[in-house]
Amino acid sequence: MHTIISVAIDATLITMVLALAAFGLAIIYGLVGVVNMGHGAMLTLGAYLTWAAASAGAPFFLAVLLAGAGVGIVGLLLEHLVIRHFYKSPFDTLLLTWAFFLVTTEIIKIVFGTDFRNVASPFPGAIDIGTFKLPAYRTFVSILSGLIIAATAVVFFRTSIGIKIRALIQNPEVSSLLGLNIAATYKLVFGFGAFMAGLAGGLIAPMLSIDPYIGNIFLVRSFFVVIVGGIGQLLSGTVVGSFVIGGSETIFALFTSQVVAQAAVFLVAIVLLRFRPEGVFRDQ
Repeated sequence: MHTIISVAIDATLITMVLALAAFGLAIIYGLVGVVNMGHGAMLTLGAYLTWAAASAGAPFFLAVLLAGAGVGIVGLLLEHLVIRHFYKSPFDTLLLTWAFFLVTTEIIKIVFGTDFRNVASPFPGAIDIGTFKLPAYRTFVSILSGLIIAATAVVFFRTSIGIKIRALIQNPEVSSLLGLNIAATYKLVFGFGAFMAGLAGGLIAPMLSIDPYIGNIFLVRSFFVVIVGGIGQLLSGTVVGSFVIGGSETIFALFTSQVVAQAAVFLVAIVLLRFRPEGVFRDQ
């Protein structure tokens, strides 16, 4: 029983961290239909900007917010200068965001170098809950991830801007006729998705050593999370998709190596999509 509870706790923590990493992609891909291959680079940039701000003396959480804002601005520039001209050409946006990934990665190497960087955890140590000890910072990030996703869902479903975005997703032509500024709404969604990617990169930074390819660790997993959970399902889809990918990998890793566990999880995701290609939750 002790082992089962321990595995369940580890799976939950990994699930919520992965949900945070995938959330920015879920917003951009799910709401405006852009296959953002630059998501990994945005995560990496968020981690490096957090390191830079923290190294300059900024408190950790301020550094994370500044990093998120910085990546959000980069996302807005990318959308305004390039992406907005190709929303009706999904393949073109895929290639353009892949080019953004390549260029941004090289710029990061030039500016920050290729040496590993580390960000000190604001909550070192563990939380003792009886016979179990939870890593304090990972637990905090997991809880914060749930709160961020829930708050975004409230905005999406309970506010006027959320209603406008949902209307835009369902029928852009009619929304335009009703006076909705489609260009501004797309820009808002893309910028917010980039902000969330940068924020996630900053929050994940203390858990890993930072290098120019740190975001690649989460890129493929993030795509599987979004597709398995259901495109456009910001709350339920992201959490359930993260559980399928992150939670299952934790369980498989108990019985085999990490590499085999990852391959097994991706196989499970592929089989699931074969029988339910729209994901666990249908897009409304």
